[in-house]
Amino acid sequence: MEKVIQFKIDGKPQAKQSVKFAKIGDFVKKYTPEEMVNYSNWVKQCFKMTYPEHLPSEFIDCYLKVKIVVHVEMPKSFSKRKQELAYTLQLRPTVKPDCDNIAKNILDSLNGICYPDDKQIIMLSIEKIYDKSPFVEVKITGYKNGK
Repeated sequence: MEKVIQFKIDGKPQAKQSVKFAKIGDFVKKYTPEEMVNYSNWVKQCFKMTYPEHLPSEFIDCYLKVKIVVHVEMPKSFSKRKQELAYTLQLRPTVKPDCDNIAKNILDSLNGICYPDDKQIIMLSIEKIYDKSPFVEVKITGYKNGK
């Protein structure tokens, strides 16, 4: 059995960041950066808007293959030649955020929402390409173990 889920996350992706520390008087407080929390909530909302009836249990006893395509906004300063190279994938973005950190934030956000646990992911591909506006495409394919 194979089940495919595809959805789009509008806007610029936010990388997974380390927990931060702030000193308040004599105390040290541990916190997660607000922009990362907001992006994680946005990922969940985009998924739920596309698949409102989906339950993570639909991927129980499955292994998952995930493909993420990050569409990076093309700089307005690009010449016509650079734009042509970008649209034909001969010129790729090598800007932050890093692919691995984008994937980590998205996959962690989908834990318990799309699938029971991201340890089920056995294959991950992620790429960055230029586009007119920033967004992320996510495709998750689930395969029943032993079938």
